[in-house]
Amino acid sequence: MPIRKRWAIPIDSHSKMIVWFSDSNIKTFYSLDWGSGHSRSKDKAIGFQRFQKKITHYIPHAKKIKIYDLASNTLIAHYESGQMLLTLH
Repeated sequence: MPIRKRWAIPIDSHSKMIVWFSDSNIKTFYSLDWGSGHSRSKDKAIGFQRFQKKITHYIPHAKKIKIYDLASNTLIAHYESGQMLLTLH
């Protein structure tokens, strides 16, 4: 198997965010836990900061937002009606 030179989404992501919009659309986003495509290390904090920017952008248009850890498939955070209901990170 050849060695990859760049990070790949969703293979190398630590978490994913699912957004249920008011107009009944659903979108899934994967965390970008690295500074650039050629970075040597990953950091969960970078991915959460980027998710926070997405959440503030989408929260007025979303019914529900959930963030899951991909390694264990557990729920990390849950936003509903503009309020955070659960956070475990």
